[in-house]
Amino acid sequence: MPALIRPAMAVLIALSPLFAASPTSAQVAVPAAAAFSPHTVDPDLPGAAFAVTGNVSGDLRQEIVATGFGRFTSVPGGPPVPPAAGQLSVYHQSGRNLDTWSKRLVFDTDAAIPFPNEPALSDLDRDGDRDIVVPGGFFRCTTACGSLTWWEQRPERSWKRHDVVAPGSTPLFYHRAVVIDFDRDGRRDLVTVGESFQPVTRIEGQPPAHAWIQVFRGTDGPERFSGEPIDIAAGGGALPVVEDIDSDGDLDLASPQYFEPGAGYVWLERTGAPNPDHPMGSFTRHVIDTTQGKAIALRPVRNLFGDGRTTWVGSNHTNTAFPPGSSEPASQVVTFSVPDDPRSPWTPTAVSNGISSRGRPGQAAPGVFGSGDMDGDRDTDLLVSGDGDDRLFWLEQKPNRTFATHVLASRAGQAGGAVVTDLDYRWPWRNEAVFTVFESNSVRLWTRD
Repeated sequence: MPALIRPAMAVLIALSPLFAASPTSAQVAVPAAAAFSPHTVDPDLPGAAFAVTGNVSGDLRQEIVATGFGRFTSVPGGPPVPPAAGQLSVYHQSGRNLDTWSKRLVFDTDAAIPFPNEPALSDLDRDGDRDIVVPGGFFRCTTACGSLTWWEQRPERSWKRHDVVAPGSTPLFYHRAVVIDFDRDGRRDLVTVGESFQPVTRIEGQPPAHAWIQVFRGTDGPERFSGEPIDIAAGGGALPVVEDIDSDGDLDLASPQYFEPGAGYVWLERTGAPNPDHPMGSFTRHVIDTTQGKAIALRPVRNLFGDGRTTWVGSNHTNTAFPPGSSEPASQVVTFSVPDDPRSPWTPTAVSNGISSRGRPGQAAPGVFGSGDMDGDRDTDLLVSGDGDDRLFWLEQKPNRTFATHVLASRAGQAGGAVVTDLDYRWPWRNEAVFTVFESNSVRLWTRD
């Protein structure tokens, strides 16, 4: 994803990772208000997938934390064979510019973690440094391969492994785990969505589903989390978000959906406090939107339009070019107008232009996105992975809540990360754009000229 998810990445990223990237013919707005220069952080992260940034080492500068799936093996006459295991790396700035980075492995393929997905950084053991949560697995595994591990940072930058869900012990796979005290008991939990290509049953009396919202409850022991999930409800997708959506003072959950049919975006309203029968509380599912098709990302963006309010932004994940005559909705990034009663459907407004997946099976667009001031004009822009579209985009905010779509780079298919952040924290203050690029096995960033 990579990013992700796929990037982030695209939910079907692994179906065609060995295809060479090719430009698309879709047109986007030109010229851009700013120019950007690329920098290579790592030219060889096999199967570069997800990336996040944060202060892992404790100095003022941020590190890049990225996962790699590993290299797929080409088989004549058959689909690519997925790698058996991936790796997790931390990249430290080792010079006075953003061209020099040192790489430190948290784990390599000998950890036997297939498809390590989006890392989450948090001081789980409360010792003053950042630890790393790593969800894992994907439907391309030949056997069950889902996992949920966390890696405790120890002295001299070593790492101790903790298995919440050991690899292969569940039919579900996980792409994101949100570290938060979800039940307000003073201990942080892991809130996630377990997915399956084939529907599975988790809650007695409910039909099987492709996705299940789960919480791994925080504990006081050294492992920090229970290994037995609490199933909240069916539904959701790879990249859930925990947020007080209805502004009533408690925590709800929103999610894009890909495998689960019926709606591209949903949210779960907390309608009852935790109790012995429902340890995480009771929830009611609401449909956000059914017009955008399958989706990959949904998130709140604070003060997007400078009005002090939170705006929800989503990216769907569609392929209008394959198969020929596809009736899937246009590939696009949208902002949502949330009604006074958020239980009603939300109204999407397209803010991107010209993003379109290549005409290949198993690829879709766009991918994950980030937000921040890309061009230095003090408003918030959007940074987008094309994913199945092999370009990277930035959406420049213009007057009247509109955006101009610009190409940041081409030949960067199935990219993840899409992080907007100030990595070096030095004058002149400016944000960088961070991506993993699956199809070139690389970690890259762009600086504003």
